[in-house]
Amino acid sequence: MDSLPPASLLLWRSGAWGAPPDFAVIATWVAFGYFVLGIALNAISRSRPERLVMTPTCVALAVCSLLEALS
Repeated sequence: MDSLPPASLLLWRSGAWGAPPDFAVIATWVAFGYFVLGIALNAISRSRPERLVMTPTCVALAVCSLLEALS
């Protein structure tokens, strides 16, 4: 996944590019749900390195996207 679309979505949602449209608001909540799902799936992974690295990474991403969605 290219990092430009999610970054531009968050910039749009934050108001850096004007008032966010309804699409940006909904997409931010969808991104939050995606990261929460990632937490669960990485936590039950059979790969120990994946559990140790990606689970905390998804937690950090979920917290950041939740803060953005609530703003």
